[in-house]
Amino acid sequence: MAYTQQGNLLNYFVPVLAIAGTSTLPLAAINTAAANGTHGEYICVVPCTLRQMQATVILATVSTSVLPVVTIKKYTLPNAGGTASTIDTLVIPDASTVGQTLYVKELNTSFLPGQAMQISWTVGTGGSVAGQVVVGGIAESDPESYANSSLMILSA
Repeated sequence: MAYTQQGNLLNYFVPVLAIAGTSTLPLAAINTAAANGTHGEYICVVPCTLRQMQATVILATVSTSVLPVVTIKKYTLPNAGGTASTIDTLVIPDASTVGQTLYVKELNTSFLPGQAMQISWTVGTGGSVAGQVVVGGIAESDPESYANSSLMILSA
């Protein structure tokens, strides 16, 4: 009997630490009180289905009028190339405390090697804004054949 394999994002994706000459840090914390930005991309290296994304608060969040939002997008090509689709968003509640983990599940989004997941955020505003989160997720192996991906080419 075969069992579906699950694991964290790093089992299925490789983070890109520099995109288009900018300095992005997909493995670092997101400062939900700093300017809006792109946190970086994860490039799929093993066919998988993204099941859950989460944000764990590591510095308490304070935002009295507009809540910070982390957005997860799928791109058909790396470096924000190709077609983009928003998978889901994580809204960071006001007064989130250190250690709280916010999650969205049942995303059921398939990725093939060469496709990219991009993480970006919109900061909270109003009052004395503060907060930081780290982003993670869960994916599971997809039995999709490499032969079904135009991005997979057998080396000579």
